[in-house]
Amino acid sequence: MVKKQYWGLLLFLAFSLPFDELKSQEASFIFNRTSFSVFNPAFTGSEGSIVSFNRRSQWNNVEGAPRTNFLIYHLPKKNNVQLGFTAQNDRVFIENKTFFTLDYNYQLQLSENRFLYLGLKGGGFYNDIDTNGLGRIFNEFNPALSLVKSYFTPVIGVGAHYKAPNYFIGVGIPNLFNNKRFEDSEVWETNASDYSFLHFSSGFTISVGDFSLNPVFVYRTLRDSPNLFTSTFNLAFKEKISIGAGYSNNDNLALFFTSKNKWGFEWGYVYEFSSIALSDVTKEPAHEIMIRINLDNKSKAEEEQLTTSEDNEE
Repeated sequence: MVKKQYWGLLLFLAFSLPFDELKSQEASFIFNRTSFSVFNPAFTGSEGSIVSFNRRSQWNNVEGAPRTNFLIYHLPKKNNVQLGFTAQNDRVFIENKTFFTLDYNYQLQLSENRFLYLGLKGGGFYNDIDTNGLGRIFNEFNPALSLVKSYFTPVIGVGAHYKAPNYFIGVGIPNLFNNKRFEDSEVWETNASDYSFLHFSSGFTISVGDFSLNPVFVYRTLRDSPNLFTSTFNLAFKEKISIGAGYSNNDNLALFFTSKNKWGFEWGYVYEFSSIALSDVTKEPAHEIMIRINLDNKSKAEEEQLTTSEDNEE
């Protein structure tokens, strides 16, 4: 057994070793319908004006394990333009990466109920790396660690999203830049980089009476690493309550539940676990929570309540 205090060091080596190539391993969310705009700016506002908060906690009982939080706000549409804002924080051991991005999305109406969205994303992220948090085995000076420093990187992303009454399909590049993480020295040359990637998404809805089945598929390319495929299936009743399951080709399975009221308030919980646990760490589950407010639904409910009150007064 590896001592608990060394799990953080192993996580750092796995995710951030500066003398190998670091793939851009963005978090994979089961509640992806609430988070697509993180990866594809063309999704921004396509489901109306919303405020969404998501939190994902992986390997819950392991110190320094990955934690991701993000807040999304999609403004109301104006002149076929939707704007959005995202604040995201990713933590894994000694790395603390914070994103701030703005999305611009333009809606093209192809027919009465079919739309094409074209989006742009701009912003940046700061990766705060605290090498003092490493559980050093030896106290001797390590010249390799002198290259590991905090850094800032700009973000420019693009995307397209097609939406029809019962299905959608989208493709996005959340950041066009391939960024080298650390500067070389006279002695050391590093290859660690944050790579751009493609994010494909699609889904459809099958309705039977008060029930609907809503499969969603996500495929993400990762340079020099196996591509990630995630699928979720949820069964919803009157769009108020749903249960579902998810699968990723990294052998992760998930079960989830969501609930929504007429005011547009929605919340959900995911329990995700590995079907092939390779160690005590990978046996630990991941937990994900989602809170979303559909501001369009909230406004409609308020209007209906106001109309009802006026009718009663008459």
